[in-house]
Amino acid sequence: MIQRVENKRDKMTFKKIGNTALHLIKSEKINPYKDTIPIFIKLESQNPTKSIKDRMVHYVVSKAKEQVPQETTFVSASSGNTGSSLAYVCKQLNFKCIIVTNTKCSEEKIKACRDYGAEVIVGSSDVSPDSDEHYQNIAKNLASSNPNYFDLDQYGNEKNTESYYKTLGPEIWEETDGQITHFVTGGSTCGTIMGVGSFLKKEKRDIKVVLADPIGSSISGFVMGREVVSDLGSYVIEGVGKDSVPKLLDRELINSVIGISDQEAIDMCHKLKSEENIHLGGSSGLNISAAVKVASEASPGSNIVTIGCDSGVKYESKIYNDDWLKENNFS
Repeated sequence: MIQRVENKRDKMTFKKIGNTALHLIKSEKINPYKDTIPIFIKLESQNPTKSIKDRMVHYVVSKAKEQVPQETTFVSASSGNTGSSLAYVCKQLNFKCIIVTNTKCSEEKIKACRDYGAEVIVGSSDVSPDSDEHYQNIAKNLASSNPNYFDLDQYGNEKNTESYYKTLGPEIWEETDGQITHFVTGGSTCGTIMGVGSFLKKEKRDIKVVLADPIGSSISGFVMGREVVSDLGSYVIEGVGKDSVPKLLDRELINSVIGISDQEAIDMCHKLKSEENIHLGGSSGLNISAAVKVASEASPGSNIVTIGCDSGVKYESKIYNDDWLKENNFS
């Protein structure tokens, strides 16, 4: 009986994850092609921790909790959003967790992890991906050092991709009545673009899957068949792009790649706030900038969907802070 009550409570707690709004961009200043080529934003900022990562973390932990003891500590490397999602889910389920993030992570996201009860370790992303000092390797080594630690392993866990295949993909398909022609999003773990892209192409083979990637990321070069070169520290947008090739990435699924600069992504965030009254983070600005570029070359009647990955409240100290913008030479 107790187990049944706990399971019912868990379902009530997590029922707010997913089923987020699909927002049509109305401003011509953002989408000059809006009359013939609409762009829709899936507002994943409406999830409980204001991030798309709630979907994946809830899915992975729900699968794992049936197999691990209650004294298990979940460990995850994260640029911030997976960390706060994991801390939130673990708090609801009475698990401990440790988040290993990097120096690029905003103070708001670090605070959110701690507020949900997580221990936070700050490593580095400005070193070789093979270095023991790289935040992903710190998490991996930490998890392997204790039998009671469970590594979420969002960068290599196929349940990451599976979570979006089973939740976000079907939502987008249903909300567009199957009329979607282009799906545009960035990638870091690449779970979202792989999961959603696979589902959509299963439903309609000719849907175009477009990777939005920060200029300086290694992912775009790999997708386009170039030699992978790590361009360390060359972009500031969080939660997107990578200094190595993600294990979950299948480049055959991706039709094209669009590179977006930090300035373009930041400018788009401010436009969205002023024109659409939507407050989103930098990776969302990157996605929507890329979607507009797709629209500029698409045929009339195309329907483009992209992702609003997280809320701008996570970046008030950075991309919405005039002093930070000036210090980092952004206009």
